[in-house]
Amino acid sequence: MVGIDLVEVSRVETSDKFLSRIAHPAEAEYICKSKCSNLRQQKVAALFCVKEAVMKALGLGEKSKVTFLDIELCHEESGKPYVKLYGVALEKFNTAFKGKKIEVSLSHTKEYATAIAIIV
Repeated sequence: MVGIDLVEVSRVETSDKFLSRIAHPAEAEYICKSKCSNLRQQKVAALFCVKEAVMKALGLGEKSKVTFLDIELCHEESGKPYVKLYGVALEKFNTAFKGKKIEVSLSHTKEYATAIAIIV
């Protein structure tokens, strides 16, 4: 399964309220380390995209009750991104994709952020 998402960075909110709705504390800390507000907005947009892409790959829509906090973006020491799943996302993964893994990739520019999630 594959999921992909693309968003215009300028459309992404960066308020503390929005960030607390979509980001785990470690994710928010990573984003807030950026001194430049435009880079922070790009990172929030990329975070949003990767979570949307994972939801799409898992086949989880609005009716599934999945939340952004069911998916956590992490990074290996090398910088390679990976996700940890919780709640509804983890239940779906364990039921439908046991023995597989989720690979993610994300990118952002001043104008756009994108992410892809592939279950292999």
